[in-house]
Amino acid sequence: MPSADEFWEVAAQIALVRGGLVVGFAGDAKQPEIGSTLDNVLGFTTHGTAAIVGISDWRDWTEQAEAFYRLRPAWGRGKAGDANAKYYRVQLVNSDGAGTSRSAIDPAPSFSGRLNIPSLNVPSLNIPYLSGYAAPVAGFQGVSFWPRFFARLIDFILNYIVGLATGILFALLLAVASGGRLPASVLHRISQTNVPTFLAGVLGSLAYFVICETVHGSTLGKLVLSMQVVQEDGSRCRFKSALIRELGYFVDALFFGIIGYFAMKDDPKQQRYGDQWAETMVCKRSEVPVESRQGGMRFVLALMLGVFANMAMLMVGLLIQMNS
Repeated sequence: MPSADEFWEVAAQIALVRGGLVVGFAGDAKQPEIGSTLDNVLGFTTHGTAAIVGISDWRDWTEQAEAFYRLRPAWGRGKAGDANAKYYRVQLVNSDGAGTSRSAIDPAPSFSGRLNIPSLNVPSLNIPYLSGYAAPVAGFQGVSFWPRFFARLIDFILNYIVGLATGILFALLLAVASGGRLPASVLHRISQTNVPTFLAGVLGSLAYFVICETVHGSTLGKLVLSMQVVQEDGSRCRFKSALIRELGYFVDALFFGIIGYFAMKDDPKQQRYGDQWAETMVCKRSEVPVESRQGGMRFVLALMLGVFANMAMLMVGLLIQMNS
């Protein structure tokens, strides 16, 4: 846990660019009135007066938590908040009456007194000012369930086509190896779906998703619908994270995707369990930081590697099935 001085140093920077801080009260707790003051904010005794200046919401709270995390990753992401709680915007005022944040009441910031902030330059937030007010921190917004469902459907169709093509190619190679004529018994054996080919199909599909998301961040389905997988901090998806989130998909896909749907339903980051375990998000490509976006040629490379890995797994499965 940070000390009070460490907390207020960061909190003042966030209050400056976000127009104040956000506090929450449980829905069944006594709610404060607009204009009233608080003795503590986010669990820390206030430096001066903390006045409630407006109503806020849960999304504002989660964006604030993300802002704290970006400035001080070592503190963790903080509390996720409660979607049913009541949220308010708070303006901090020092004991000499100087405001410490931009707000709808006092848009002119000035800093003095106990906060002792050495610098208010926050390049990592990269937040523009609009008409004298600070725009809210635009934390990464996750893509909801149904667009991701259709992206996965596109990838399923692609993997199905890859499976058919692999089966045909395998049969042609066997025919060439056997002198131009494939024995009927062998053809019958490889045309059936048994345990080896089923497991090979699962592993091939897993390899396709992991490779595409690691190399480019997008599978074919995600690229068509302008999505990309990134780490929660906006950096590129790492191999370990891609593997964890795709293994987690086997949990999220249970009961026709109901598990994943309810995991995402009330989450502003729209993370299914696989995303939570891997610390990843699926965002619109337009919201992904420029340094984390990948070009078209890298996608072609990712797609080729993913498809070839899928085909290789299927070939091994067909070979095992033919000799079993």
